[in-house]
Amino acid sequence: MKLAKLLMSILFLLILMPTEAYAGSTVKWSSATELKGEIIIPVGQRVTVAPNTKIVVQDGTQITINGTLNAPAGLSLTGKSWIGLVITGTAVITNFQEKGASQSFRVDSGGSLTINGGTISGILGSSNVEGNFVADHLRYDKGTGGGISSSNGTGSITIDNSVLTGAGKNTGDFFELFGVKSITLTNSKMTGSHCAFHVMGLQNMKLDKNEIYGNSYGFMMYGSSTAGTKTITNTSIKNNSFGFDEGSASTRNGSILISNSAIKKNGQNLGLYTGKVKITSPVK
Repeated sequence: MKLAKLLMSILFLLILMPTEAYAGSTVKWSSATELKGEIIIPVGQRVTVAPNTKIVVQDGTQITINGTLNAPAGLSLTGKSWIGLVITGTAVITNFQEKGASQSFRVDSGGSLTINGGTISGILGSSNVEGNFVADHLRYDKGTGGGISSSNGTGSITIDNSVLTGAGKNTGDFFELFGVKSITLTNSKMTGSHCAFHVMGLQNMKLDKNEIYGNSYGFMMYGSSTAGTKTITNTSIKNNSFGFDEGSASTRNGSILISNSAIKKNGQNLGLYTGKVKITSPVK
């Protein structure tokens, strides 16, 4: 009797343990894979996703990638109320379709996420980047919440040829940067947010060939480091309620160069107070 109770207790504990999806150094996911509960890809394990895999993720599921996830030809993760991706290892996903998570992704310091094409939508809260995030040809619809945040001073964000959107001017900010090491945004469009950029801490910024429109603020540039390089080039900042605002003379910004860019047709174009923002060759 005692032995039976002991075995039942061990079985119960095993059921409660997170699932290391699944055993072995190399694992393949397909549309037949079930993702339920706390899914962990452990350090040293590599998960390869079959082409055009579509998985309905069960409610409450969190996928933690401590090892490697490689989806070279399409991955769809959709659900109604799942938690999202947590990345401390490496994930590379092509044609990523994600919907219904409370947080699209969290990239911890030392982690790396690359998305080559896809759509993120139906997300309840901000993604967070403290590691390395690279994306191209991505449509990211944050809805009414926030988009992408970074605060620890270790995050690096690089986005190209993408559309970053939200549900309107009175919704959350898209970029919530309270301490990011670097952000590069090129050839992209941003619209439908309270702030396209809400910046309180930033070291390096490179923005080139972007269109920023239809937001309450293009930029709340309320704090940036004196270290690093910060440039905005060949960018259109139009038809926002406010184009580029530093807030007040008490704001602490490093040098910011804006060149060959159009900041016009906003409710108010500029609120410059620190003497750190230099505008050259404005587009009229």
